[in-house]
Amino acid sequence: MRLLKRIAAAVCAVAVAVSVAGCADITKMGTVEDKEINAGVYLWFVNAAMDDAQTEVDNQLSEMGTSASNIENFSYFDYNVQEKPFKQFVEEKTIELVKQHVAIEKKCEELGLTLTAEEESTIKESAKTLWKTEITYYGYSTGTTYGENYEKAGISRQSYTQVQIINSLRNKLFDKYYEENGITPTDQKDIDVYFEDNYGRFQIIQVALTDGNGDKIETDQGKADKLKQAEGYLDRLLKGEDYDVVFHEYEEYVAEQEKLAKEEEDKKNNSGTSSSTSSTTTSSKEESQAEDTTSSGSSEEEEEEHDHDFLLNKADTSPSEAFIKWAFELKDNEGKVYKDTNVYYVVVRKPMKEREDWYEQYRSDLLHEMKDGEFNEILNDFAKDYKVDFSGAALDAYAPDKIKR
Repeated sequence: MRLLKRIAAAVCAVAVAVSVAGCADITKMGTVEDKEINAGVYLWFVNAAMDDAQTEVDNQLSEMGTSASNIENFSYFDYNVQEKPFKQFVEEKTIELVKQHVAIEKKCEELGLTLTAEEESTIKESAKTLWKTEITYYGYSTGTTYGENYEKAGISRQSYTQVQIINSLRNKLFDKYYEENGITPTDQKDIDVYFEDNYGRFQIIQVALTDGNGDKIETDQGKADKLKQAEGYLDRLLKGEDYDVVFHEYEEYVAEQEKLAKEEEDKKNNSGTSSSTSSTTTSSKEESQAEDTTSSGSSEEEEEEHDHDFLLNKADTSPSEAFIKWAFELKDNEGKVYKDTNVYYVVVRKPMKEREDWYEQYRSDLLHEMKDGEFNEILNDFAKDYKVDFSGAALDAYAPDKIKR
């Protein structure tokens, strides 16, 4: 199954490209209650808080019809977040996250929740592997490992591992509250209703307004032909033809158009060449076709188990908010063609209940989506009276405006 947006947010390891000036000698922040906080742990949460703040500013700019890249001498620190200066918001959010970090540990100790030796070992081994893994972008190595990048940001493997251990304990504590037989268990029917109210299942074929060379189709006739093609697919789906069959047929059509365009280009490039070259080309082409046949067979076997259904959330913004709003106005088993600038979307909405496997597959994600906000408030309530005793020099050294991202 392909998602236009992840079904729920999750804590994950990301490469932070930051540097901190003049603070290499500060390794401890101080304490929260009786728990000592490493500078690396604090920095992890500074970056998390800055991510939240930057996202909020980006959303503000989007609502104004602009973006950071369009503003000269742009700085996030020039904006307010939740009616607070950017820096103040980040500082306060960081302290909140650190206190939650401690609250999780202390509450788990109180309830006797622990990680198994195997779970803890897995986290440590994953961190060890990550530290040695090279960061790649678009398949190209940056020549830097995740470990080097984190350490440049002031986050040691020890601090990273500690954060991941507490994150795992957080999940155990969350389950202790909301899973079956928990402190405040969530009824399965409520999860199912939430799923059905906020998500939809769609069959989508994206008919691109491009030719075999990838060039955009600009003519009215060309666009009309593409619309007719899209409407043909829609009609077949509405008549009950197998979605995978139609989906693959369009993929094969695109591949064929690309092949024909390439052959036409090759003819132009090879005009006037010798017969021996032509013979060699023909031989190579036959070999290539034989390889394609073998490869195609393998690909078809893989695709047989591939799930092409799209699961969309009403809060999604991709490919556009307008598209999502339009799609959710469709009734079950109703379909239409959505005309976008570069794509004609063939869309049929299908009943969610026909995908019983999704209800179990995404149960945990849905539960977190429903309860994470409430759970954060519970953690904040646990930690509201915690005494924070951090060094002034450390706080100054790791101030948000001294972190380069």
